[in-house]
Amino acid sequence: RIGEGPDLDCVVPLAQRVAAEFSQVKPIVVDALPVHATGGSDAQELGYSLATGVAYLRVLTEAGLDIDTAAKLLEFRYAATTEQFPTIAKLRAARRVWSRVLEVSGAAADIGQYQHVVASPTMLTRRDPYGNLLRETVAGFAAGVAGADAVTLLPFDAAICAPTPFSRRI
Repeated sequence: RIGEGPDLDCVVPLAQRVAAEFSQVKPIVVDALPVHATGGSDAQELGYSLATGVAYLRVLTEAGLDIDTAAKLLEFRYAATTEQFPTIAKLRAARRVWSRVLEVSGAAADIGQYQHVVASPTMLTRRDPYGNLLRETVAGFAAGVAGADAVTLLPFDAAICAPTPFSRRI
């Protein structure tokens, strides 16, 4: 969000500990949401996430983790919008290209990309917050159809105020 990524060396101790003790946890997030939030296209969001994912893989394998273990530690976070078909295509393309990266890296064929899809905060409107319910529904549907592993939808009034108990429940 500030134009700088995390220090890659600081993720190594955490990754090694999680790999040894908590095999199902994804401690490293490849977050493409800032690219989307600043106006990046779907292709730029994908390119950023892939470059960042490869950088993490290199650092983790250089630290002694095997490629399969390193790949399983990554969670990829993408934005879903009301443009359902481009969102579906982006998420499917991300899985396909990432599987190619892993194939070239020598990873096992059964390792895929874990995707956490978040509804785009930039699509929410302040003028008609109840219309945001429809926007969130379409974004969530697109993420689900595309096979996202986790989906986060924002409260419908998040653009105008701190979410109320009602909006969080809805």
